[in-house]
Amino acid sequence: MVRVLRSVLLLGILCIPPAVGAEGGNIAATVRVLPLETFTQDPVGSFPSRWKVRGDENEARRIYKVAAENGTHFLHALTRGQGVQIGLEHAFRPQEFPILRWRWRAKQLPSGADERAKATNDSAAAVYVIFDSRFLPRAIKYVWSTTLPVGTKIDNPVYWRAKTVVLESGLTGVGEWQEEVVNFYQDYRELFGDEPGEVQGIAVLTDSDMTQTVAEADYADFALLSVGGLAAQDTWSLLRLPSAKTLGRD
Repeated sequence: MVRVLRSVLLLGILCIPPAVGAEGGNIAATVRVLPLETFTQDPVGSFPSRWKVRGDENEARRIYKVAAENGTHFLHALTRGQGVQIGLEHAFRPQEFPILRWRWRAKQLPSGADERAKATNDSAAAVYVIFDSRFLPRAIKYVWSTTLPVGTKIDNPVYWRAKTVVLESGLTGVGEWQEEVVNFYQDYRELFGDEPGEVQGIAVLTDSDMTQTVAEADYADFALLSVGGLAAQDTWSLLRLPSAKTLGRD
């Protein structure tokens, strides 16, 4: 049911009528979609050429490879007791593109993982939005957790300037593509209590180094969405688009 809800919400954005401004004029509320990564520019079996490695590059090339299935390209990640983050640089103002959309598919969850503690901080799949600076940035880490319930929001136990938000949990939906639509602008304001600076880019991490187990996941179709003609704070009151942490389960 939650998949239908997200699709309906997104369709509602695309069909939204003009809003009325403070002086009674119409304000256009049109959506722009900016593709970030579709993994179509790299050969199957290769490391994605636009992504940079934070850590051991040789290990990252073993973990992350472009794959294809039914004509669709995606990033496949498989770790056996490893943990290397890779990132895609793309600087922009979050007020202009405040929504991130992507698809992911967890295939194997790291056994015993729990993002609340450093000793067990592994996730089958994680997508970061990186804010403010390339040095000591702030970050929101959206995860597919082995154990924590959907909607959990915690301080990251490894990096003090990051917050973790659980979008998917446990075996529900494992092996199936799930689409996520997150309002990271609103999430930042709620989690950090401040207005975000410039977004530096996004990152992904499939890791199992803390639990020394196996984790496997796929990522596809990253895109930014913008609702034009409105200030970001007004956009949310108009759209009523829940942030990822408030979407429920049926």
